[in-house]
Amino acid sequence: MERAANAIYIAEHRQIIIRGQVQGIGIRLWLRNVANSLGLYGSCRLLPDGTLQVHVQGDRNLVKQFIIACKRGPSDARIDGIEVASLPLDPHLGAFIVER
Repeated sequence: MERAANAIYIAEHRQIIIRGQVQGIGIRLWLRNVANSLGLYGSCRLLPDGTLQVHVQGDRNLVKQFIIACKRGPSDARIDGIEVASLPLDPHLGAFIVER
């Protein structure tokens, strides 16, 4: 995706907690595919309480698109809600990975 010559790149790092039916439906791989298609960095993992924790970093506008996708989820998911928090940029984040 090309940016307009006068566009300003502003990076953001967000933590997203996703609540709902997020186990056993392939949502983590779906999130990785969405992040990769947008050129974002980060990771996702299931937490002991059954929620899904996502870290995503990249261009602010693309992170916003990713958050919208998280609210919708894949077709088999039931998303009851998400919480989004801002975090400091992490220079160690690389290609989006699914943690176990």
